Amino acid sequence: MRLRAIIIDDEETGAETLKFLIEKYIADVKVVAQTTRPNEAIALIEDYKPEIVFLDITMPEMDGFELLEQLEWRKFNLIFTTAHQEYGIKAIKQNACDYLLKPIDHQDLSIAIEKIKERLQEEQKYKEANLNIPIENLNQQPPRKLAVSSKHSVESINPNEIVSLESRSNYTKVYLLDGRDILCPKTLGEFDHQLCHGNVNFMRVHHSFIINLQKILRYLKDSDTVIMINNQKIPLARSRRDVFFKWLNG
Repeated sequence: MRLRAIIIDDEETGAETLKFLIEKYIADVKVVAQTTRPNEAIALIEDYKPEIVFLDITMPEMDGFELLEQLEWRKFNLIFTTAHQEYGIKAIKQNACDYLLKPIDHQDLSIAIEKIKERLQEEQKYKEANLNIPIENLNQQPPRKLAVSSKHSVESINPNEIVSLESRSNYTKVYLLDGRDILCPKTLGEFDHQLCHGNVNFMRVHHSFIINLQKILRYLKDSDTVIMINNQKIPLARSRRDVFFKWLNG
């Protein structure tokens, strides 16, 4: 498994050091691009679509979290690199695979890469096992815990526990199977990247709503309304009808 990586670090020495460690200690990972400029990094990620992105957090033009918000394509494995420990929780919320403190230890780097390889192997096994299974019969992908933060805590939640997500301006309300809801300081667009891209069970059916397709109770044709298992009524946007009906009809 040959993995392509991009390094983004505002310090040239930091990028070069990481590239050296990868070339010396990490097999099957090739650095295809590196940059010290966040704006250039966005174009590189969109162009190369790498399997791994090493992203520095503290950069003068645009920090790592701001850079992620600018991306249209997020189907890569993210490893944050930073000299500061206080960003750990924010890194978790971005669904990062790992969080490496500078100066980076090559053993920590190796462990991070092995996690990614294992994740990709599991995804490949899942795709091969379900290649010929109709979409309505697919089970949830191998569960990845989703970090959902509230005012006082961060919870690690299995996506299967989510019924729906509702946009509340710069926040998102996450509705769970157990009847709870969590108001999370993350936009619905960020959850869209995490849940709806490459995941057959989640769909954004309205600009304000994402639903778990496996938690639908019924669909009301007259009002274009989806009734969820918790009796929540979700509007179906006209622009999303075709893709929803395609799923509905198998």
